[in-house]
Amino acid sequence: MNKNIFITGATGFIGRKLALNLVQDDKVSALVRPQSQDKIGKLKEAGVEIIIGDLLNINSYLDKLKDIDYVFHLAALFRLEAPKKELYQYNVLGTRMLLEACVGKGIKRIIYFSTAYIAGNREGESIKEEEPYPKKFKNWYEWSKAEAEKIVWDYRKQYNLPVVIVRPVIVYGPESFYGFYNALKIISEGRLWVYPGDGKNKVHLVHVEDVVGAVIYLAYLENITDSVYHICGDSALTSAELIRFICHEVGVGLPKMHLHRGAIKFASKTLFGKIFFKDISPQLLDYFLYHQSYANDKIKTSGYLFRYSSPLEGIRSVIKWYRKNGYLKNA
Repeated sequence: MNKNIFITGATGFIGRKLALNLVQDDKVSALVRPQSQDKIGKLKEAGVEIIIGDLLNINSYLDKLKDIDYVFHLAALFRLEAPKKELYQYNVLGTRMLLEACVGKGIKRIIYFSTAYIAGNREGESIKEEEPYPKKFKNWYEWSKAEAEKIVWDYRKQYNLPVVIVRPVIVYGPESFYGFYNALKIISEGRLWVYPGDGKNKVHLVHVEDVVGAVIYLAYLENITDSVYHICGDSALTSAELIRFICHEVGVGLPKMHLHRGAIKFASKTLFGKIFFKDISPQLLDYFLYHQSYANDKIKTSGYLFRYSSPLEGIRSVIKWYRKNGYLKNA
């Protein structure tokens, strides 16, 4: 029997791939802001129903939720450099409005897309989902996602909403042009001349195909046992391993020296750093400087099998895609 699905954020990198996957078997309705209508072509061609509206305007989608079985909430302001006020409005208030609209609708499951980096400044290996929220975050984006999670927990407890939180690590894949791609571009152009710190800090990546596969699996899993899951493979690479692998794949020389993390963070905020790191902001750079890897016991125990348990194969294929489509220079 076909499922009725409501998705937000379907014009984004992950959301578009998720919607196109879901619509192959089920009826999918996507909430799209008026300013994003130029991004709906592929969605409409695939059969996704487009609802023009805004999360903050509950009346623009309230009636549509009456017959919905599953909700996937991805819509968010994903810009690490954004100010606190904007992030609060889109990521926190937007989530509250959607959950309010879902109350009493008989929805079977709501998947809320958070991030593993609500861990904030906490460093370490195999960070677990049960860790308390930190006192400090690397940026206001992380803070906004943690605040949104608190609202999710409140609605789950107060209204018994069947919400499952998914927390991906750094997501990479074809058609992504923010985040990992920015670092990849700097390395491929030979502009990375130092390793960050001692190069031993862990960087955790997950391919977009595994994010899509895992969340669909969790959404439809009948006997789900947990309410929050990290979405990540088994292997987090050290920053030195990641840099060396990319340098080899794109055919550029290795960095010549190591530079203390604090010095890199300071330099990235100077005029020289802004020119040198023109494709990567200080906030984005942090994700390649901090030592953070995440436990994936829960998602693996649930029965989901990762296609890319190690990122090396996936990174290699993505580099080929960027080159084929002219987004990375050939060596």
